[in-house]
Parts: sequence; structure tokens; C-alpha cells
Amino acid sequence: MKLTALVIGLGNTLRGDDALGPIAAERVRQAVDPQVVRVINRCEPTPDLALELSEAGRVVFLDASIEGPADRVLVRRLHETNAAEALGHQLSLGTLLSLTRRLYGDVPEAFAITFRGRTFELSDRCLTPATESAVAAMVDETLRVIESEKVIADA
Repeated sequence: MKLTALVIGLGNTLRGDDALGPIAAERVRQAVDPQVVRVINRCEPTPDLALELSEAGRVVFLDASIEGPADRVLVRRLHETNAAEALGHQLSLGTLLSLTRRLYGDVPEAFAITFRGRTFELSDRCLTPATESAVAAMVDETLRVIESEKVIADA
């Protein structure tokens, strides 16, 4: 049975605002039924996530960004990119989607929900005030995406 959704919090909890993805994902975990929505945290996207993606109908990646508007959470639909790209240290989300299709024959509907972080200095799960204020909006957007029949978000 496919999961309705997979939520992946991306980021390093020891790097200031980079902890945003995992912190938001943990709050999503508290608000969903674990029988239909799986929530996991990872430092970065890795090839082994392809199996996890293949088992979900929709995937949402939560992450702090180094770009984008300073005052709002962004929701982007993700698309596959060239699967022939080298699987080096930086695996893009689009390449991960392509890898999922190549290995498992299908790919879930995928979204990235991001907010621009302010600092990525060493600190344990310590968000700046602006980033802390974005957590609730990220959770709300995640719930909207995973509960919606059809999502109209494209980038």
C-alpha cells in the first residue's frame, strides 16, 4: 500500500537556521496520521531516498534556503532533471526524482517548501527569530499540500 505522503525535513540541526527543515518536519509529524503520512529527517538528499519516494503518492521536502524572499515561505512543484547527472556530493531533488523513476518506474508528485535562512553558524537547533516565525507557515503549507486533491503550485 502506498503512503499518501512522505514528508522529508532536510537540514543539519547543528547549523543554525539549517535546522528549519527537521524542526518543521517534527511539527508536521505531530499533526498527521502516521499510517498515511511518513515523516523523516535527513541532512541532505541521498540516492537511498529513491526507495522511500517510490512508496509515496506525494512527497514534500522541507528545507532552509540560501535564496528567495526574506519574508515568506515558498512552495514549489518539483520536476525531474537529467538522471544521467553524476551522483556526487550534491544530489538535486530533481535528480532524485529521476533516479526514483529509473529504479522504480514511477515518481510521486513532489514539492519543496522553503524559507530563506539567516545564519548557518554552529548552534544546536537554534533558529533565528525570523526563521522561527516561518515554522508555523511551513507546517500549514505542508498540511495543505498533503491534504489537497490537486495542488496548483509550480516553479
